Amino acid sequence: MNISAPSGSSTLKNRRIAFFDSGQGGLTVWESVVGRYPHLNTIYLGDNARYPYGNKGADTVTRYASEAILFLAAQKAELIVVACGTASSVAVARLKQVFRLPVVGIVEGFCAEAATLSIKSRRVAVLGTRFTVASGRFEAVLKESGVENVWQRACPLFVPLVEEGVSGGEIAEAACRMYLSDMPDDVDVVMLACTHFPRFAGAIANTLGLLKKRSVVLRSTEGEITLFTSSSSSHSPIVLLDSSSSVLASIEAFLGGCGNSDEFKGGECSLFCTDAPARFAQVAQLFANKELPLPKLISLGSL
Repeated sequence: MNISAPSGSSTLKNRRIAFFDSGQGGLTVWESVVGRYPHLNTIYLGDNARYPYGNKGADTVTRYASEAILFLAAQKAELIVVACGTASSVAVARLKQVFRLPVVGIVEGFCAEAATLSIKSRRVAVLGTRFTVASGRFEAVLKESGVENVWQRACPLFVPLVEEGVSGGEIAEAACRMYLSDMPDDVDVVMLACTHFPRFAGAIANTLGLLKKRSVVLRSTEGEITLFTSSSSSHSPIVLLDSSSSVLASIEAFLGGCGNSDEFKGGECSLFCTDAPARFAQVAQLFANKELPLPKLISLGSL
């Protein structure tokens, strides 16, 4: 069964693209898109009342995501970006079957990008939440894309540290050493499969650079930025990869095929959350360098 957007949900004056995450981490994806399209009309919804999704079952995550999409459709969204590694891993395939609205996750395009960067005989690493790693979705799609060797590691401490404003220094690097010290030496590409993790990229790069004696670069919509330089290795740099580039490519394709992309322009941004707007706004600013509107408190179906 396909579910359509509510009647009258779209007009030519305020066509929008929506971003959904269990919390504020998806703002890293939103910011990358708005950086490329500053006049785009956007909506962001963080379901922080039911955060985190990483310790929920697949059926529960799918139900939560469905309720979010119904709300966003009523807000005149015409494309839904599921900017959540967990929901993308377990729910997006089902959501595409149920909703007529186009739904974009971060798995397929992200894995395809990683596959183009990797050397076939070497390994791709996936860093994510416990649920993302346990789902095996990234590993399966990477192998479908031709990546033969995949190493995965759940890094649950990264999320609360980022949300407390700790993204560097001794505590951050101690957490990185705990999770990454046994990463195989043949890893060339490291996928940051949680939207919080780009804010931890500096600590990850310092840790891997020292452990592997290799330079480390971050690849995003802004190109490649060198985060750690090593003069003691002749190997190519380790590439940290975030999901923003693949999401941006999907949005560019959508806008290119929608007829008149000017109908999505206006620079309007609405921010919604499901609990504690003041705290949500405080944490949200850790993930966005742009000024954000005040979040509006809403309730979803099963709250």
